[in-house]
Amino acid sequence: MNNEKTQEANPPLRLGTLSLSRGSPVSGQPHLWTLIFKSRKSGFDYLGQVTLCSLLPELRLEIFNDNYYSHFAKSPDEVRASLEKKLLALLAGESAVPEPWQQAAQSLGRGGAPALAEVPPATGEGVLDLEEIYARLNEEYFGNRVSARVMWGRDSGTRNRSGFRFGSYDGEKKLIRVHPRLKQDFVPRVVVELTVYHEMCHQWVPAIRKNGAWRPHHPGFKQKEREYRHFEAARRWEKQHWRKLLTPVAKK
Repeated sequence: MNNEKTQEANPPLRLGTLSLSRGSPVSGQPHLWTLIFKSRKSGFDYLGQVTLCSLLPELRLEIFNDNYYSHFAKSPDEVRASLEKKLLALLAGESAVPEPWQQAAQSLGRGGAPALAEVPPATGEGVLDLEEIYARLNEEYFGNRVSARVMWGRDSGTRNRSGFRFGSYDGEKKLIRVHPRLKQDFVPRVVVELTVYHEMCHQWVPAIRKNGAWRPHHPGFKQKEREYRHFEAARRWEKQHWRKLLTPVAKK
């Protein structure tokens, strides 16, 4: 009788209907497999990202909209723990996930290693291929109709006081430059991707002239920019961590 009361007092969380994308390996980090998941909860679709490491193993979980937690009486940590358990069960039996990562999910589901919550995949200096990122974004969001070159810019070597530009677009040269401080290993890949995507939008949705001034970030531009699927997650990270990028990278 006591066991029954305990079970009734702690019913399993109703996480919503979960579905997984096909997923893919992380560029330059072949031991990582990442995919997007969707939870249909109370009539709303909430997106998140899961990254599995086949070496340790580890699970990295990110939920893109914190409003998801408002549907539960439990704390966010308790919700994430339940969500991790459910996602691991799905991943362990998902045929589209290659065997090494299925085994990692099975091991984690049995308590083989602690899961890492809310840790977005980092870039790792020298790992990211800007041309590969540009080509994929161009195909997915622009139908390969953006024509530009992309490259890492140069660091001035001085500390910025209040901020700096993550990227720039030269319309005459059709050249996108990405600030080299984004190469640092604590910067999530989605932040670099959004930077490239943002500069591509400048060609796709040019500046307009209004009240005698050119406006590059007009409503049409902002609408296109928000089509990037990880827009909210990348912007949230930028707001929380931009100060760490004010200092130049120490030369090795």
